[in-house]
Amino acid sequence: MRTEHTRSVQTISHSTEVIDSFYDEPSQKEFFVRRLSFGHDPNRQIFIVTISNDKKSDDFYVVPCAELSYRRNRINVIVDPKVQYPELYTDIDSAIELIKSSIIGYMSQYDKLFAH
Repeated sequence: MRTEHTRSVQTISHSTEVIDSFYDEPSQKEFFVRRLSFGHDPNRQIFIVTISNDKKSDDFYVVPCAELSYRRNRINVIVDPKVQYPELYTDIDSAIELIKSSIIGYMSQYDKLFAH
């Protein structure tokens, strides 16, 4: 999949909407699942996951952790949190499943709200 926009801090903070958040006990981090608002096609959505309480983020308001795509009822991890923060996670699979569940829940509502 070819991405059409860069993921700067400004893009994430101004061009996304938070669709869900959760606290991950093992990592002691709060995650925010955001939808990139450039895309309107329900079969082609991008989601960016940010961390709100990361010690690395003193100079930034938004810390990207992962990026996922939703395409034709499938979710793919584009930027894996294991790669972004390998020192923080020994097992992040449960957080990834929560992220995917958030996306599926949002998209089921998105399809109902925006179906033509």
